[in-house]
Amino acid sequence: MPRKLFKNARLVLPPGVAGRGRDEGFLCEQDGLIHRLELRSDHADFEKHLREEEELCDAVVDCGGAYLAPGLIDLHCHGAMGRDTMEATTEAFEDILNFHASKGTTLAVLTTVAASLEDMERVLVAAEEYQRKTAGSRFAGIHLEGPYFSPYRRGAHREEMLRHPSACETKELLRHAGVIARMTLAPELPGSLELIRVLVQHGITASAGHSNATEEEALKGFQSGCTQVTHLYNCMSSLRSEGGVRHTGLAEAALTNEVLCEVIADGRHLSPTLLRLAWLSKRWESVAIVSDATAGTGLPEGSPFELGGLSCVVEQGAAWTGEGADRRLAGSTIGMIDGVRVMVEQVGVPLGEAVAMASLTPARSLGVDGKRGSLEVGKRADLLQFSADWQVEGVWSMGSPIG
Repeated sequence: MPRKLFKNARLVLPPGVAGRGRDEGFLCEQDGLIHRLELRSDHADFEKHLREEEELCDAVVDCGGAYLAPGLIDLHCHGAMGRDTMEATTEAFEDILNFHASKGTTLAVLTTVAASLEDMERVLVAAEEYQRKTAGSRFAGIHLEGPYFSPYRRGAHREEMLRHPSACETKELLRHAGVIARMTLAPELPGSLELIRVLVQHGITASAGHSNATEEEALKGFQSGCTQVTHLYNCMSSLRSEGGVRHTGLAEAALTNEVLCEVIADGRHLSPTLLRLAWLSKRWESVAIVSDATAGTGLPEGSPFELGGLSCVVEQGAAWTGEGADRRLAGSTIGMIDGVRVMVEQVGVPLGEAVAMASLTPARSLGVDGKRGSLEVGKRADLLQFSADWQVEGVWSMGSPIG
């Protein structure tokens, strides 16, 4: 049974564990799992333990003082390098996942846009085929983002594709329930509350988003089974004034109730102040960093690409669509490690918590935290090595190098 040692690493452990990325340590992988890990600060005879472990191991990776963290987990990813989930091919899925794996993401939920039932089913059929081929090693299913959205909060989704839930369409989608990880919908739409309950019954996470809900409508969504919100503050109702009276919306309801808040921490979608507000309100356990990466991710500045039939362009470190007064963000162009960097450098979040928001928190959302999401003995050796200046230096899936 091959055994691999990662030494001279600054282990990024779960928040609350001593060190939290500040102390040197070593980690041993065997059979794709984390077999042993130790911090120098925990043992007076650390060097002895390290020498003993080196003698037992078949391979040694010297991290040279770099950080070693759990592989990152992305709950919301549309594409990369000109490829998009809506292509509905296993080749597109593989290209997208490979690109993001090279940036430290070892598990991702591929995401659609508001589309016809036929196009959504094409994606789901391709996802079923891809899951059979790969056993879901880096693929965590499909996130149906839409089409049940408010036209007032549609963002970069085609208005003609928006509609209300229907029992007939729900029945067709649920034929593929095994690969649907989550669905984003506006809870205030007719039929949404019933759909939320049906999704929960089938083990699918319901997320509120692209919504103009009042606080009362948002709370009804939570009570019906919505356990998270999609890209907090973006494309959702928030504080507004009507007749001189202040009213709150979905954003405030999410911040003050026990639901997971997804944030795009690319420095464009949300300011550091809003990101800090989310972190201070929810703490790391209830904030998940996502990429919301589009097909423009990895392409040079000025590159054109398409998102769900909309013409987009890579500009100023993000994805944009429309012109003049109609110009708006259309997803991001980042990898998950960039979101971690923004949370640490611009928001002031401790490294251990920022990494957990991009690994352990999303793992809990997917129900896989018993196997993934943190450096703990017995969990998968999905690992990310990065330098102090955030350069990815190595990525491993179950102990095997990626890329």
